[in-house]
Amino acid sequence: MSDLAMADAGNDERLRAKTRAAVRARNLASASNNTRWNELISHFRSLEDWRPSYRSKSVTGFVSGWDSEWFAHLPFPFETVEWFDIGLLEDGPFLGHLLPATTIDHGPEILPVLEQIGFEFERREDVVRIWGYLPKSYEDFPPR
Repeated sequence: MSDLAMADAGNDERLRAKTRAAVRARNLASASNNTRWNELISHFRSLEDWRPSYRSKSVTGFVSGWDSEWFAHLPFPFETVEWFDIGLLEDGPFLGHLLPATTIDHGPEILPVLEQIGFEFERREDVVRIWGYLPKSYEDFPPR
């Protein structure tokens, strides 16, 4: 068993009450759970060569900055996460000054994992958004 924090880390009754109040006030419905979030966390922690960047929005309105550290910086507890964005592109290998920069699109690897876990999600450009609550919020999501 790992000692690393998982989706329910940091959840206490005070935070649960604040989260429930925000969910009720905004008439939100849960679209995910700790089991799904834990599968997502475990998947990305198990990758060796690359881990995507992410950001999230709390049901109370806070939007995090982009981060790529999947062990301690995640938005614990995930019960508070309204949406969770994952960056799908990685800078490709440097091929020289005269050749254009390359990127690697990890969408074909990541999207099937999200589907298998059972998330409600959508890809736009180089970002995939996972909804923790419905209705879907498209706030600050790349245009179609």
